[in-house]
Amino acid sequence: MGIEFIYRIIRTSLIVSALSFFFVGVYYSFPFGLGLFLGTVWGCLNLFFITQLVTEAFSLKKPNKSKLILILLVKFPLLYFTGYILLWLKYFPVESLLIGFTLIFAVTFFKALGRLILSGISKEEEKKPIQNASIKTPLNSNNHQIETK
Repeated sequence: MGIEFIYRIIRTSLIVSALSFFFVGVYYSFPFGLGLFLGTVWGCLNLFFITQLVTEAFSLKKPNKSKLILILLVKFPLLYFTGYILLWLKYFPVESLLIGFTLIFAVTFFKALGRLILSGISKEEEKKPIQNASIKTPLNSNNHQIETK
């Protein structure tokens, strides 16, 4: 699993939360659905900035200090201030924001579980021909005689 795994988690989380927003917004409550969506967007942005920060800080080449400072200035003050504003508005239920934020962890769990199951299935399929291989001998006419009366 590489860095693309994290980007697929972010993309899948946003898709699931957008679909959830429509269903929850229509059938339950619009503020709850929007809070779920905004919580997921906030969590995905947080994960994206953490990924960028770690990638830039621990890259094999010399880290770009100006990019690191920019990421830190965007992530900590702006992103967390936005989270504070979302809570301070009291328009969105806190539960919806928390569900949206933790949706990323559920997507991560199910994506990793899917990879584990699929890798187990592919390994079993690779082993099947080896385990079930048998030496086939050509039919010998001496071994199979048909008796007629």
